[in-house]
Amino acid sequence: MSSILLTNGRIYRSAWDEAPADSIAVSDGKVIWTGAADAAPAADETIDLHGATVIPGLTDAHIHLFAIAHARLQVPVTPRDASTVDAVLALLAKRAGDISTDKWVLGAGLDENGLAERRLPTRAEIDVVIPDHPVLIRRFCGHVAVVNSMALKLLGVDEGIADPEGGTFGRTAEGVLDGCAKESAAELIFRAAPPMDRDELIAALRATIADSTRMGLVAAVEAAVGFTVGFDDEFTIWNELRGRGPVPMRLGFMNQLDPDEAAERGLKPVQDADWQSISLKYFADGIVGARTAAVSEDYADTPGRGFFMRDAAELQRVIGEAHAAGWQVAVHCCGDRATDCIIAAYEKAQAAHPRENMRHRIEHYFVPPKGGLARMKALGALVVTQPSFLTRMRRSIAGAFGARADRCYPGRSVIDAGVTYIASSDAPTGSWSPWDGIGDAVGRASDGGPAIGPKEAITVREAIHSYTVGSAIAMKQEHWRGTLMPGMAADLIALDRDPFNSDAASLKSIQVLLTMVGGVVVHDAMSHRGEWRLAAHSA
Repeated sequence: MSSILLTNGRIYRSAWDEAPADSIAVSDGKVIWTGAADAAPAADETIDLHGATVIPGLTDAHIHLFAIAHARLQVPVTPRDASTVDAVLALLAKRAGDISTDKWVLGAGLDENGLAERRLPTRAEIDVVIPDHPVLIRRFCGHVAVVNSMALKLLGVDEGIADPEGGTFGRTAEGVLDGCAKESAAELIFRAAPPMDRDELIAALRATIADSTRMGLVAAVEAAVGFTVGFDDEFTIWNELRGRGPVPMRLGFMNQLDPDEAAERGLKPVQDADWQSISLKYFADGIVGARTAAVSEDYADTPGRGFFMRDAAELQRVIGEAHAAGWQVAVHCCGDRATDCIIAAYEKAQAAHPRENMRHRIEHYFVPPKGGLARMKALGALVVTQPSFLTRMRRSIAGAFGARADRCYPGRSVIDAGVTYIASSDAPTGSWSPWDGIGDAVGRASDGGPAIGPKEAITVREAIHSYTVGSAIAMKQEHWRGTLMPGMAADLIALDRDPFNSDAASLKSIQVLLTMVGGVVVHDAMSHRGEWRLAAHSA
């Protein structure tokens, strides 16, 4: 591999570097030197940065790339596309008019908080405008489905269906199905819907990965293989994607499987620089937006305290088995009641089978339990959070918790407790752009209104550290990537401004000019020099 010198810039070797160099040299996939241009080693190629700022490339430790790709092939019904229920229905009706009646009308990105009515469409409303096509709409979180009567008929769901464990079918006051399904009930519907064209989905997935590199991501963890359409189908598509050519990004995978299911498939924890599979993923509870997160106090606007997705004792047993089998465990926990249960599960697992460097994860840590951080610190467990939820879910957070909202999505208290804090997106639920997440970690969504939990704000350096070294820690890769010191991986990005001299709002506007993974340019908006390299990686 040829050597490259990047010069005439501001080169931050880590988020804590207060004396940036002006040049950096890379060779054989690694950083070999940083310093002043007049002392630079000879290189096969030189890139003039024209004053751009270089930092280590970012890693999204919790994202659903498959779900983003899947949504690209559906009708977008986000609040940006439609502001009322009628407007959502009009978009879906237009698609219905373009396809034969044996085809499904699929919508994605629905968020009732962005609609004037502040509610989801109903089965009856969809039936009026689209009576002859099956319709399936996925809420942006992936935890809620909305369907019409034709879809229910084809899926074999009738009025006599019982709610599954960890989920509910919505019903009218008269007890009739209203078309809404939450959590495991939604999962049943998503799994039973007909599959998309595989070639189209693989192409959409490759495009999604390429777009991620343009945002500055050099690596990502697919947060639940199986969450969108089921494990075996998704696992097959991921491996077929890899078989069709190099992928311009390092990837890690959380497998949504119980340990016995992983064993049946011959899966074991595998650390791989480019295609890592070391985690099993579980869902302890639901989400705040649907008021299904398991909390210890009633929601401010809705009677009830959410629920667990599966029996708590059973979940703890499965986590113990995964721990004993050597897996890193990652668990979706939004409510404090769920988080407390999972911390206890980690404690029991470690007591029964002591392990070093297990790095079990709690995803979200939305409503922190009392005393939870001290227990997490003792375990060496990680908090993987999504600051952009503060913007995306501002209205929902305020409605659910009222004055308690300032406790949501802690940052400062996590770091001060000595627990590894890792910011991520959970896109498509959170903002796909890591810069939105960094901006909200710093500003606590203050650009959209009063800051939510201003005492939980962190610094720009801490936020970028969480997206570089922190996320590498989550993947057990911090010993070879996450900084730009000599000998570390040449995973870097060039930016149009210095993030360490930017406020929360301007952080969200940062543009990535160049992305390099392993010494290879995979995105180049500076001179288009790197297009041939991107093409080579995307073949």
